[in-house]
Amino acid sequence: MTMRYCLLGLAIILNGQYTLAATAPVSAVQWLEAMDSALKRRTFQGTLVYVSSNRIDTLKIFHSVMDGAEYEHIISLDEPIREIIRDRSKMFCFIQEQRSGRESAVMSSKTWLGSLPDLKHSNRYYTLQLGKQQSVMERPAQVVIIQPKDNFRYLRKVWVDQATKIPTKNQVLDRTGRVLEQLMFSTLSFDQSIPHTEFQLPTDSRSYQWAVQNTQPIPQYQQRWKIADKPTGFQVVKYMRYQSHAKSEQMTHILLSDGVSWISVYIDLDSETFGSNSEAYTIGSINLETSVSHGHRITVLGEVPERTIQAILDGMQLIQ
Repeated sequence: MTMRYCLLGLAIILNGQYTLAATAPVSAVQWLEAMDSALKRRTFQGTLVYVSSNRIDTLKIFHSVMDGAEYEHIISLDEPIREIIRDRSKMFCFIQEQRSGRESAVMSSKTWLGSLPDLKHSNRYYTLQLGKQQSVMERPAQVVIIQPKDNFRYLRKVWVDQATKIPTKNQVLDRTGRVLEQLMFSTLSFDQSIPHTEFQLPTDSRSYQWAVQNTQPIPQYQQRWKIADKPTGFQVVKYMRYQSHAKSEQMTHILLSDGVSWISVYIDLDSETFGSNSEAYTIGSINLETSVSHGHRITVLGEVPERTIQAILDGMQLIQ
């Protein structure tokens, strides 16, 4: 799970910020708004269990809101122990045992449960509806279903705690109803003060070997790639140059979203070291495919079906 966060750079960019609902939620939209509000206001900590077809991971999560900003510390309890700390603008993934880590900017509005829907636009591509009320950790929760309107997206279910409005369980399912991955709290406590030191890097972190990843927007007149015939609803939200100070490598990063799902396209500007073979991987609900085009290595990954990844990859065009 943490490998997914640190190496693929998809999940764990934690940034939900909203206001408390004045009345008890009735519709699916109101339940999601109340959940968003709780994530902005609540301090909590607990143990999360991640399950997919090929792995189980246990994570400790500390979440606090200080001066209107969210702070997060996530610790993978499997060896080697990996940690993620996010503050207002940066995310640090590191392994204390190996004295190494990666620093990057927070770029999108994903949470530890995945992407919170853009309620203004998601109804074009998804149907939001209420499921049954069920129990998580012996606490009543309302199930919210985010049903895609086509086969280019996954179905999602969120269990929202009735009392606190914190999401306590999340599933991503394919079109057959098979659960691709699940995140669920096994323990959870609310509103206990968490010391600020919990969200600070280890005292000896200055001696770590850090891979500092910087991004900068690429203006339209410098953009060399476009994506033709994208699946309906997916729009480019960021077009960036991606640079690691630990290496001389430089890549183009194109980020797409439909308001719920996110897709990243990485185009390596130095492809001479790569072969010509394409590759494909699946990790839980994340699909990844690579290919070589016009002397560049292109990698497309996202929490979407394989056909969506392939459509983006097939649509990559070099602007002459």
